[in-house]
Amino acid sequence: MINSLDKIIQDAVDRGVLQKLTSDEQIISSEVHIDGIKYLNFGSCSYLGLEHSKLLKEAVKNATEKYGTQFSTSRTYLSIGLYEELESSLYKMFQKPALVTASTTLGHLSALPILVEEGDVVILDLQVHSSIQMSAQLLKANKIPIHIIPHNDMAALEKKIKLLQEKANKIWYMADGVYSMYGDFAPLKKIQSLLNRYKKLHLYIDDAHGMGWTGDQGIGYVRSQMEHHDKMILATSLNKSFAASGGVLLFPNKEMYRKVKNCGSTMIFSGPIQPPMLGAGIASAKLHQSDEFKDLQDEFEQKITFTNHKLSVLGLPQYARTNSPLFFIPVGLPTMVLNIIERMKRKGYYLNSAGFPATPMKKGGLRFMINNNHTIEDIDQMLTTLQQEYIVGLHAEGSSPEEVTKQFKIAPFINPTFKKQIHKKENWQIFKEYQLSSIKEIDSEEWNALFSKHGSNVHQNLKQLEQVFKGNKELENNWEIKYHTIRDTEGNIVLASVYTIALMMDDLLAEKTLSGKIKELRKKDRLYLTSKNILTGTPFTKGKSIYIDYENKHWKEALKSHVNLLQDIADKNNVSNILLREFCRDQKTSIEGILMNLGLLEVQLPHNLVVDDMTWENTNDLMSRLSQKYRYSLRKEILKREGQFEVEFKRPTGKHEQEYTFELYKNVHSQSTEISVFELPYKLFQKMYADPSYDFIYLYLKEASEKPVAVMMSQIIDNIYNAQLVGLDYNYAREYGCYKQILYQTVKRAKYLGCEKIDLAYTADMEKKKVGAKPKDNFGFAMALEHDSYVEMQSLK
Repeated sequence: MINSLDKIIQDAVDRGVLQKLTSDEQIISSEVHIDGIKYLNFGSCSYLGLEHSKLLKEAVKNATEKYGTQFSTSRTYLSIGLYEELESSLYKMFQKPALVTASTTLGHLSALPILVEEGDVVILDLQVHSSIQMSAQLLKANKIPIHIIPHNDMAALEKKIKLLQEKANKIWYMADGVYSMYGDFAPLKKIQSLLNRYKKLHLYIDDAHGMGWTGDQGIGYVRSQMEHHDKMILATSLNKSFAASGGVLLFPNKEMYRKVKNCGSTMIFSGPIQPPMLGAGIASAKLHQSDEFKDLQDEFEQKITFTNHKLSVLGLPQYARTNSPLFFIPVGLPTMVLNIIERMKRKGYYLNSAGFPATPMKKGGLRFMINNNHTIEDIDQMLTTLQQEYIVGLHAEGSSPEEVTKQFKIAPFINPTFKKQIHKKENWQIFKEYQLSSIKEIDSEEWNALFSKHGSNVHQNLKQLEQVFKGNKELENNWEIKYHTIRDTEGNIVLASVYTIALMMDDLLAEKTLSGKIKELRKKDRLYLTSKNILTGTPFTKGKSIYIDYENKHWKEALKSHVNLLQDIADKNNVSNILLREFCRDQKTSIEGILMNLGLLEVQLPHNLVVDDMTWENTNDLMSRLSQKYRYSLRKEILKREGQFEVEFKRPTGKHEQEYTFELYKNVHSQSTEISVFELPYKLFQKMYADPSYDFIYLYLKEASEKPVAVMMSQIIDNIYNAQLVGLDYNYAREYGCYKQILYQTVKRAKYLGCEKIDLAYTADMEKKKVGAKPKDNFGFAMALEHDSYVEMQSLK
């Protein structure tokens, strides 16, 4: 995640969109200079434009003259008297105890670990501000359960409340008043109703973007919609509309105020707001309570109304139309958003982007804010320019208004007079594409020539899997296996791919500890954190799943076309994730730039463990090629115990033997947390038992058991020995080292059969190195079309 985010941010930095500095000697309006060029700034959250207020600037000067630039003492010991004046003034505004903090985020970090106690439960809105999500992570150290509901889904919230209320002491719902990405509102009337109906429900709400520009005396959106409920804590900002510094927590009673002030960590250990900005805060609070303040709000309300009207007239889309000053224009992938922002910069307008990870990868957009420094004419001209650049930018990136409508599930938009044709190269002029529903439609020799040396996605396997994974009772055992081939005008294959639409576990590659927690939760809900995915290859096969002819001059266009196809199929099938796999390091380097622009992020997959040197003559020769560490392990952990086992190479024939082999596999599957997949059906094993390309190795303990204690199921494909599945009896596995022993016997078996290479698949790197395997880097590229499951998993960490 961090590496992928770093690449996205760095791309935007390199394109001159992010991490810029103003080059102004003085800023006195909504204009800023960047690299010496003037822009009208629509990226400021100072909604009322009070940063240029003479009253506030004079207050800053006076406070500086009286108290200096800082008062560097923790508030636990001593606060400058300006704090008391500011908190008293805020109390008059809100009529509730007000605790000023150095920032809204630091307020959350102080309040939440004190307010949320042992036995409580937290429910987060999916879109709640990152500062609350981060602060909520601290609660996990106290073993506070964290749950997440879809954005503004009050039915889901009530369902959670009913589920949790019997065991929880308090249920804390955490939300924003005005959400910072889409500018939409929390459904406060419904939340208030739930607070009244459910005694254990409490509300912690951040109204940083709602402060100042609305509500009586600027007390914000939340308080404009409801009274301060006696089970509500309100956090808001003294930045943004307030034009000062810091944050403030508003409590329903003095006891809560006292406890957070006494015990909140950032109240003790963080520096205070400094005198100049305390002066600004006091002046702003006085202004909010003045007769003239309503005029500022009325003026701003007219600008919000005008902006919404103009967007409607121009046919520009909004994800959620509200009366907030924060606007989100849906676009799509990050590269599309950056294209339009760059175009707007060239026209003299500075706008923000909103994208991954704050939004799903394909649901980024333009984010702009209006403020009282803008004139109606400024807004009018910017939006008129945006309409033109928006359409041109979409088309330049291969998108369209229709695509945005489909992706964001919003109503069709754009004034017909501004519709333009998308001028893009028609792929049929350079290659032909074939979408196929069965491997039977593809010549087996041609297909296997591309794949048989690189894993198990061979013709005969895919034919079997098509038969096994259809018409089954279990949802996870019904796969749609599809094929996509792209040929140049001479009929040569440029790209060939097999891909599967299937129900998968969302923690497929999650860390072991997290997967272990999820595995426990699945005992109550078998399909918890599962979703429909598209992955290249199948959930059973491994190895190369996309063939690309890198020598063909059109391979990049073919890859883009393949990804676009998968994204279209995902949209039509309610798919949550797309995963392209498996690529070596050289292939990754060739394709990562293309795929990142298409919204797919690099994923480090488990190493593939391969014995590719089969020239050794005997065990001593094999051992001589290992490092000293692994020679010792092979000798002491494996060879020393070899005499305790009987080894048989046989195909399971009788019903009892076949069913017991399946049970051994199930033992391993039930213990595994490194790669989370559904248990394979017995129906597949019956096909394997009958397939002459499969080889079976059974281990028996000479003294302990009449039944096998381990089995390795492998497939020989084009003289490569592919270890597919292992089964173990855990009554003996650890004491006798059965897994290590069967790995060694697998290597010996492949050598005996004259195989040129052994593929020992993924995981257990250390054990496989002991028998001569070498780890090969393995990469994938993933796109999360929705990130509900990711956020849910983060809450479980």
